[in-house]
Amino acid sequence: MRHARSAAEEPSHAHQRFLQLAGGELDRLYRLAGLILGNGAEAEDAVGEALLRGWQSAESLRTETFFREWLDRILVNVCRDGLRRRGRVRFISLTVEHDRSGPGDSFRELAERDALIGAISTLAPDERIVVVLHFWEDLTLEATAARLGWPVGTVKSRLNRALGRIRKELSTREVSG
Repeated sequence: MRHARSAAEEPSHAHQRFLQLAGGELDRLYRLAGLILGNGAEAEDAVGEALLRGWQSAESLRTETFFREWLDRILVNVCRDGLRRRGRVRFISLTVEHDRSGPGDSFRELAERDALIGAISTLAPDERIVVVLHFWEDLTLEATAARLGWPVGTVKSRLNRALGRIRKELSTREVSG
């Protein structure tokens, strides 16, 4: 016999809408997180955390029109937190069989193989995020600024600084390679 669900157990309209919209964004979100973080396992965790935060604040999304931007902003903030944590957390090396980011991590392999991706991985977190949003997500400077909640001038200066560092890193790799 089926029990009737109480009103508290039924997903709200906002949560139903969130589930419907988020389902179509999972692959894109994973790629975005992977490019920002450079690690498949961390990207999975970041997407999971972003979805949880989005679910918890689904009522705050007023219209479906801005869903992608809203969820991207949540994901970028989660990734930024992860990149900052790297500087504070001392990682203990595990054997390959226990390391989730060991062999088979496509983002790590790509960063090691591709000079440009490798150069991007050396950027400061906010610079890396701006480069990925602008070039890989193909967002305008204005759209990038909106996703990050920053002034356009801040995005331009971080992008300019990042491109200078990438050029320097690539020229250093050419000389030593």
